[in-house]
Amino acid sequence: MLIKEIFKSFNEIIPTENAAEWDNSGEQIQFSNEVVNSVLTTLEVTDEVINEAISKDCNLILSHHPLLFSKVNVISDDDPKARMLIKLISNKISVFSAHTNYDVANGGTSDYLAKQLGLKDVSTIEGSEGFAMTGYLQERMSLEEFIKMACESTGTPLNEVRFTGVRGNLVHKIGLCAGSGSDFILNAFNADCDVFLTGDVKYHSAQDSLELGMAVVDMGHYHTEKFFAVEAAKIYGDRINSRTNTSIEFIPSKVDVNPFFML
Repeated sequence: MLIKEIFKSFNEIIPTENAAEWDNSGEQIQFSNEVVNSVLTTLEVTDEVINEAISKDCNLILSHHPLLFSKVNVISDDDPKARMLIKLISNKISVFSAHTNYDVANGGTSDYLAKQLGLKDVSTIEGSEGFAMTGYLQERMSLEEFIKMACESTGTPLNEVRFTGVRGNLVHKIGLCAGSGSDFILNAFNADCDVFLTGDVKYHSAQDSLELGMAVVDMGHYHTEKFFAVEAAKIYGDRINSRTNTSIEFIPSKVDVNPFFML
């Protein structure tokens, strides 16, 4: 299968046209007529991930976050992003990103996060454009018990989680948005959620949640989306290989890690 053919398959499985207007999902670097060796899946394209792709003979990287998100004005080896582009092009590694189109797809990031938490009666939160979900716990539990359960379910260290809300309050209806979901706090409140779980919560958004009286749990951007590499390898790999009668290997990255450390 050629790179241009697998890119077409990516778009058929989860259409890039479903991405948000501000997003840059889709092809980032394309060596159209190169034959696909194997595919490395990752949340983020980093220099370590590129080196991993080279060492594993992967000439295609499928990422969640677009490599080319912010405008690149100059290609200079003084710039970290430009150095990555130079290395990718020098090694003929193509890059495709499935970002907000993957977020809102059936089985996408928030869908999968809801599944990890064991929520029932899951539905989209009105006004969130498909990014945020709501669902119910199997049984009511305290806010602290919910946070501990969420950490255990997602493999998130407890000391990396921040939250607002009243300790001991019982929670049942959960709102969530994988990644950066501060913009949907009010939508979650209007949906009568007891708590909203997401990442990248800003100071003033936390203050807003206090005024609203709805708890907010910030698990960090990475921990709410880190499963992309494994899940994307399954979703795209299984469908492409079954559709085309091929056996292209989709390899989840082992070096795509949280950029933050905790003392």
